[in-house]
Amino acid sequence: MTMVNGPNGGASRGAEGRILNGVMRCHRFPYSKRGQAIVETALLLPILMFLTMGSADLGRVFYYSIAVTNAAREAARQGTYYDPISNGNEFDNYGAVLAAARQEVPSDVTLILPTIAPTHCLTGQPSAWSANYPSDPNTGYVYICFDNTDNPAPAAASSWIQVTILYNFQPVTPFLELVGASSVHILASTTMRVQTL
Repeated sequence: MTMVNGPNGGASRGAEGRILNGVMRCHRFPYSKRGQAIVETALLLPILMFLTMGSADLGRVFYYSIAVTNAAREAARQGTYYDPISNGNEFDNYGAVLAAARQEVPSDVTLILPTIAPTHCLTGQPSAWSANYPSDPNTGYVYICFDNTDNPAPAAASSWIQVTILYNFQPVTPFLELVGASSVHILASTTMRVQTL
């Protein structure tokens, strides 16, 4: 019978002997290799979860941005409506325009009239409005400006109405806190002419 060198340099029997005897060699992995997959998973899982939740927050930012923009548009449309039967607009006041904006946003969004001056008409560039955003999370200030006059009394617009919503979005993940911010400011503004005869 012939002897064949085995994998470890030793002599072993031929292939026919191994097949007939049913002997099979199994090499076990060392313990360090078996734990490698668990360690890699433990290291990468928080990063993958962080990226997944961050992308979900990014989707939420776009969703709420679209909702707030739609609310500003519908509120301005409510303020410009003209009823030919009554020859006017019974919804051309701050309360009705605010109610129209509230109907267009999800239930977890709070829209209120601002509590700091200016209360209706914002002036200057939008980049200077950072102090006019609400401090509460998921809250928006609705600035309703009739004919560019900041009059707190209910008044009707004669030429145009501008509805501006400054919304403070609060993300679920702490991703923004790593870059020094804890909220996202969303701005939506719509200007429409008042309908007349």
